[in-house]
Parts: sequence; structure tokens; C-alpha cells
Amino acid sequence: MCSSPKSSLAVKKLAISFNDELTQEQRLRFAAKANLAQERREQREATNKRYEQKHASSKPSSGLFSWLQQLVS
Repeated sequence: MCSSPKSSLAVKKLAISFNDELTQEQRLRFAAKANLAQERREQREATNKRYEQKHASSKPSSGLFSWLQQLVS
């Protein structure tokens, strides 16, 4: 048996420099797609928030007190 550690047990950390491997044109396209994705995410979150606000008030409440409030109003 060999006394050296197996290569599968050795921890190797690779420093990935994603930005260094891109050309200027690729960087611009990547930034444009990332900006579009961010805008879509913000629009989706805003839509979901409006939907939740609109439908949260229409949820039926249970209990005697809520039933009396609905009866009075």
C-alpha cells in the first residue's frame, strides 16, 4: 500500500473567474439578459403581491365574531 493520500480524498478548490473568460460582447449580452430576467422577476413579484392582496380579503372567515361582523355589514 502507498502511504500517500488518494486523489479522491484530496480537496481541490478551483477559482472560477467567469467574467475573465467572456469577451466584451458576451458580457454585454449576459448583462442584458440578466437585466431582463430581473425585470421579469420584479413584475412577477408585483403581480403576485397584487393578487394576494386582492384575494386575501375575499377569504371566508370562520367563527362567531366574523359571522356577526358579516351580518352587521
